[in-house]
Amino acid sequence: MIKDYVLHDEFIEYSGPFEIKELYKLLNAYFRTYHYARNEKKHFEKKTEEGRVIELELEPLKTVSDYISLRMGIDIAITNIKDISIEIKGQKQTLQQGDVSIRFRSFILKDYAETWESNPFLMFIRAVVDKFIYKTHIGEFSDELVDDTKNLQLQIKSFLNLYTRR
Repeated sequence: MIKDYVLHDEFIEYSGPFEIKELYKLLNAYFRTYHYARNEKKHFEKKTEEGRVIELELEPLKTVSDYISLRMGIDIAITNIKDISIEIKGQKQTLQQGDVSIRFRSFILKDYAETWESNPFLMFIRAVVDKFIYKTHIGEFSDELVDDTKNLQLQIKSFLNLYTRR
């Protein structure tokens, strides 16, 4: 199994009001729309004196062939979460106030089934095939993965900026 990183350590930082439930809905809708399987590796939540803390580690994946899988690594840390009530158009709504930090990493996983790793000769053949035959395909897949990750980042930024304008 070989990881080729195409995007490494890009961050979104935000502090202010937002809705956690709506952030989850945005992520799930995005993964469904772009055909990524949601893979939640870690979900941690606890209460502290400053407020609640939520840590979420996602690794959505899209299998594009028997050999290549596109994966995003998304680490979400929400700290100092407090519930607040605001009035919008005469109606009270409960939002969360807190600090959000989201880290993105995207990589192409080649030979995810580990079929070519069984002996050195097959590993050599795989390296030759990657270098000369799949080179253009891997380039196209890496462009697709970068576009998908950047699009998700823009949607999250837009979502969080909506709350600063209320």
